[in-house]
Amino acid sequence: MIAKSLIKLIDEAIMPAVALIAGKMLGLFAASFFLNLPFTIQNKEVFWLLPSIQFSSINAYLTAENYSNLAMFMTAVLGAILVVVRAHFFHESHISPTFHAKLVSLNLERLIAPSYHIYHQAAIWLIFLWLTVGFLIISTILQVTYAQITVIAFVIAANLSWVFALDIEKEMEILRST
Repeated sequence: MIAKSLIKLIDEAIMPAVALIAGKMLGLFAASFFLNLPFTIQNKEVFWLLPSIQFSSINAYLTAENYSNLAMFMTAVLGAILVVVRAHFFHESHISPTFHAKLVSLNLERLIAPSYHIYHQAAIWLIFLWLTVGFLIISTILQVTYAQITVIAFVIAANLSWVFALDIEKEMEILRST
């Protein structure tokens, strides 16, 4: 059972990891484009795959980095919110019969998620969310990211984790009563 859960966690981790990398890169390029931050792309390969991006000043770099960190965090928050809301409201074990019937009548039955699937998804998204918060904390200590972004990120991650913990508690109560 543990091996099966571990494989499921790894499987569920692929899409969030790609989404976070894409969010960070899109945030970097969007900040550079919309804020007219001058940069050059050099052919030096980073990790044998990516070109090197050089900003003309440290202020341009810090601005682009802050916006890209914010975009990466917002990607993690969006994914975590979607999964936690789905776990809280569309969880098959504690969805009300009337709401279930309404979803069936609207042909939205696919929104209802089983515990095994939704808990793995939520765990992965919350782990990536907390890893992003950790990255922001380190960036703030190194004076690359504004402290306000990190504080807001911590508060949001703590609240989403709390809502998910409430859902787990609700599931435990259901299991105890059966």
